[in-house]
Amino acid sequence: MEKSFVPQLAFDLLRQAEQHYNESGTFEDKDLEVLHSCFGEPFLLAAELLDKCRIIDYKLDGGLRNVYKIVSSKEQYTILDNINFCNCNVFRLQVLESRKAITCKHVLAVKLGIITGKVRLETVTGSQLVDFLNEQLNVLEASND
Repeated sequence: MEKSFVPQLAFDLLRQAEQHYNESGTFEDKDLEVLHSCFGEPFLLAAELLDKCRIIDYKLDGGLRNVYKIVSSKEQYTILDNINFCNCNVFRLQVLESRKAITCKHVLAVKLGIITGKVRLETVTGSQLVDFLNEQLNVLEASND
């Protein structure tokens, strides 16, 4: 299977929009249009979700990787830093199986939350992070039953 360059291009454009946001404190209309054309509906849903959810950044003290939890009134998902993966049905169906989307609203909401500073940081110990990840594995196993 040939690897597509489109997802990489889309995330590069997101990084470019992040640079513009850091310079001006807002997203430029041009950036929003480009991001919407790349990511499609998940981009709009992510922006909407960002207003309705909490995003928590679980960081090991001195750790190399961040783990994010996105929590809404109905659901919660775990997103790993710089990995385009989510255990939601949309990601499985539209990204992995049909390849109609680059990512899901949860991954994009975390990325937008990081850019806009709408992420709450929690420093955790190694054992707390292991417990948290084990909890997520249990959720995944339960959803596959």
